[in-house]
Amino acid sequence: MVLLVGLLCFGLGYFVAPSKPESMPPVPEPRQEDIAVENFIQRIQQKAQAQPEDGLALQQQLKNQKAQVNSVIESATPEQINKYLEQSFPGYDLSNIQNKHVFAKRLVSEFVDAKNDPNEVLAGKATVSTQQQYSAGGVLPRQIYAGQQLFAHFDTLGKVPNNEQVFVRWSNQSTGEVLFFMPQRVSVNREQNWVSFNPVNGWKAGTYDVKYYQLNDQLNPIAQTSFKIDQVID
Repeated sequence: MVLLVGLLCFGLGYFVAPSKPESMPPVPEPRQEDIAVENFIQRIQQKAQAQPEDGLALQQQLKNQKAQVNSVIESATPEQINKYLEQSFPGYDLSNIQNKHVFAKRLVSEFVDAKNDPNEVLAGKATVSTQQQYSAGGVLPRQIYAGQQLFAHFDTLGKVPNNEQVFVRWSNQSTGEVLFFMPQRVSVNREQNWVSFNPVNGWKAGTYDVKYYQLNDQLNPIAQTSFKIDQVID
C-alpha cells in the first residue's frame, strides 16, 4: 500500500514545494513542484516501510488538509493523475474509471475517514470468517491467532454488476487506521466472493471494519461488515 500512500500524499507534496523561480531557463527542466512531490513521496514511502505504525499519523495529516489536497488533485494534469494511479495499482485494469480526478478524491475521502457507517444501506452483504468456504450462519471466533488469515466474504445479491475486480478496505475501527486499501481480483461469474487478509504486525484486540467498493469513478460501495476480536493468541 506504500505507493498508494504516495498517491494520497500527492497534494501534500505541493505544500512543501519551494517557491517557483520567476524566470524560467530557456531549456525545459522539471518543475520545482514536480521535484518536491517526488521527493516528498519518496520520504513517505521510506517512512512507511521503516515505521508502518506511522500510517495513522499520515491519515490524520491528510484529514487535516483534505480540502487542500482535493484542490491540488483537481488542478493536477491527467498525466500526473494517471502516473500515480498506474504506480499505485500496477497490473489492474482501470478502464472503468472515466474520471480519474473524481476517483483520486474518493480515494482520499475513504482513506482518511476509514470507518464504516452502520446506518449506510448497501446493496450487498458481507461477513468475516476464518474459513475460505462461505457459510451464512458462520460466526467468527472472538479469539484468534495474531497471524491468522481471515476471509471477508461478500455477496452482491445480484444487485451489483459482477466484475473481476473490486476495491476493498480493511481498517481498525478502534483506532481508525487503514490496514489494507487496494483493488483485488475476484471471480467474475459469481455473486459471492471473498478477499483474505492478515496484518503485517498481527491482529490486535479491537473492532475492525471491512468495506467493498466497485472499481469505478465514485468507488460505489457494495457491502460492508464489522467484526470484533476479544483476544489474540501469540
